[in-house]
Amino acid sequence: MLEHLAHAALERALVTCAADASSVPHGGQGAQAAVGAAPGLLLVDATAGNGHDSLFLLGAAPCNALLLAMDVQAQAVAATGALLAAHGFAHAARVLHTGHECLADVLAALAPEDRQRPLACVVFNLGWLPGGNKDLVTTPATSLPALEAALEALAPGGCISLHCYTGHEGGAEEAAALEAWVRSLPPRRWRVLALADANRERAAESLLLVERLPVRKNRA
Repeated sequence: MLEHLAHAALERALVTCAADASSVPHGGQGAQAAVGAAPGLLLVDATAGNGHDSLFLLGAAPCNALLLAMDVQAQAVAATGALLAAHGFAHAARVLHTGHECLADVLAALAPEDRQRPLACVVFNLGWLPGGNKDLVTTPATSLPALEAALEALAPGGCISLHCYTGHEGGAEEAAALEAWVRSLPPRRWRVLALADANRERAAESLLLVERLPVRKNRA
């Protein structure tokens, strides 16, 4: 259920950011040439894993979007690249063998035209790679810098999804550290939702959704 809720929030962000980014009036090719095409959206799968969130993002986003998929494990990089290629999305993605703590550097290294893209969605699946080495897990030391970079770059109307798996040692502590961080965000700029099973003594997962509120226009 948490995955479906995350996807619904991300789809909403894609619609909002795509509408905000589009400055081309519906006037045909002449109007488009005069104004110039708006840059496509930027998407980030910060913990690509087996590539399912990457595939979802590109499937839901406008066709001119660019996805950055990152993972510290070579197994995950290969799986994500193969999945996207199999669905015809290889041209729209850059699959990077790097940890999510390097997100700020990855964004800074983009070409100027790609830095103009509004960052609409950032997805995190925190814990360990399904089917991979359970000794390799995310930690607050890597996840918090990645979250800070995502918050800094996120476009108005954009969404960050943090799906925290907490059944392993250290997982609950990581989720608590991230929740404490996002709870401190100013409510005039950010909306934060924290979701988890309410009738279980120890939930195995939780979800944090962070939306950057759209800029309010001054009324005349």
